[in-house]
Amino acid sequence: MDFKVNWKTGDKSLVVRSHDNTELVNDIFFAGCESAGAAVNVQMGKQTIQNIKNGAVKEVPFNFNMRCDGLKPDTKVPVKVYFEGNSQADGMLTLSNLGQPGVAAGVGISLVSDKGVKLPFDIARFVALVWNREVADGSVYRFTGSAKYTPTGGEMKPGKGDATMNFVLNYN
Repeated sequence: MDFKVNWKTGDKSLVVRSHDNTELVNDIFFAGCESAGAAVNVQMGKQTIQNIKNGAVKEVPFNFNMRCDGLKPDTKVPVKVYFEGNSQADGMLTLSNLGQPGVAAGVGISLVSDKGVKLPFDIARFVALVWNREVADGSVYRFTGSAKYTPTGGEMKPGKGDATMNFVLNYN
């Protein structure tokens, strides 16, 4: 790039000349990411109040995959996730229709990653997804966690124990 600037004031003038090279590089990591599979339905099964009180309920594992397309081969881009749902704190999901007839009381669903980290319900505390494998024109990332019923305080009553949460993907 060459440029020349002339300034003239009265009988005085100033000439500035410059010569330089500029290289523009367009290096896009990927076109986008999307869920690689159907909605995850975690079957918690039936549990007794006594087992929930004693912490003797089994953890139910679950996972989901994200496919990120347009990646250059062997490029590992950090993909992060956080969750949205009816939650009072990270790692604890409130039951749907709480307080309605036929819905359990005094129980919530504890959620942790496979590393024991409580699932975050805020973008500021995201969890990194783990790179899983290369596929044509991209990569697959995986989240693995587990869920279990846990006491939330107050009197426990039997009933339906359903809950819903969404995951929000961040791959900036």
